[in-house]
Amino acid sequence: MKITLLASDEATAPLYRVRALARLLQRRFEVEVLGFVSEARAIDAAAPRDFPYRAIPVGRGRAFAASARRLREAISGDLVYAMKPRPTSYGVALAHRAATGCPVVVDVDDWEIFMIHPWSRFTLKNMAYALRRLDDPNNHLATWALDRRIGKADGVTAVSRFFQRRYGGLLAPHYVDTALYDPARHDGEASRRALGLEGQRVVVFAGIAHPGKGVAAILEALRGLGPGAPAWRLVIVGPATPYARAIASSDPRVVLVGTQPPTRTPAYLAMADLVVLPQRRSPVAVGQMPMKLFEAMAMAVPVIATALSDIPEVLEGCGRVVPPDDPRALRDAIAELFAEPAAARALGQRARARVVARHSWEVGAAVIGDYLATRASG
Repeated sequence: MKITLLASDEATAPLYRVRALARLLQRRFEVEVLGFVSEARAIDAAAPRDFPYRAIPVGRGRAFAASARRLREAISGDLVYAMKPRPTSYGVALAHRAATGCPVVVDVDDWEIFMIHPWSRFTLKNMAYALRRLDDPNNHLATWALDRRIGKADGVTAVSRFFQRRYGGLLAPHYVDTALYDPARHDGEASRRALGLEGQRVVVFAGIAHPGKGVAAILEALRGLGPGAPAWRLVIVGPATPYARAIASSDPRVVLVGTQPPTRTPAYLAMADLVVLPQRRSPVAVGQMPMKLFEAMAMAVPVIATALSDIPEVLEGCGRVVPPDDPRALRDAIAELFAEPAAARALGQRARARVVARHSWEVGAAVIGDYLATRASG
């Protein structure tokens, strides 16, 4: 059996989920990855490239139809696995099924209608602003229309129970390469020395820093620890977005290391005393599950995150969960784990054991592989 994964945008952050699914499915099937790339820009150099893929140039407006036809012609799998219910992936997959009968499974890892500009919770406002962007294949109107057609797929995989309840299908959380993300393989002290962080308590935020991720709340909580707190540094492992640069410019204790490929990310997690992921409450966050949460757990790093989506269930007994938008609770959780390093280490060890048992690539290959096999056979 051969599976074709269609990436929604091969040049952006969603490729990390694509990579994980492609790599774990390669353990059972032949896999090809296809995706659009804009002719106006180079492929993101920081995006992972350690799996087979083919990039198809994408046109805008009326030219998109020809681009979509070229992408459909490149599909050779027995099943199409569309990454995200977007026109550039799921829309193409549905058109291919109409022409060939090839079954389609769609993966839902974000609430896409709130991921498209203008990022508003108000439907009518979104529709009005979308009129200016109708030449974008993934404009809000087209994405909204596909959101309503997710039930037309032959199968759905959902990253969280929120999306599973909304769209049905299989619960398919993030899975981690636990052989790579293994604390025994990485020298955290060497990473600290390389950044001049010896003798500091290192708090890591991993991911794309923007206001919804709550990075400013981490800094506020650390500052609130008071003058008697241990010396600390906040390290942001991810793109140096304008938001991240603004936070770094406000406090010299914030360190930006930029986007790191998957093979280097474990070294930065290994140096962390804590990984803190305090997402804010919003329509975007209600079903979202940060991949970095599972990677930090695999590295046996204690994690503090907010009580959104399935995070409380994932971290039960092996991490700390705080209410969203509550800086005091976040500060108290950080202070507790700073004051009790042995307890923090125990949380990290339990977290790794949970990921190995439930979220390894081997587990994902079995769970998702069985589901795709049944969808392909009808």
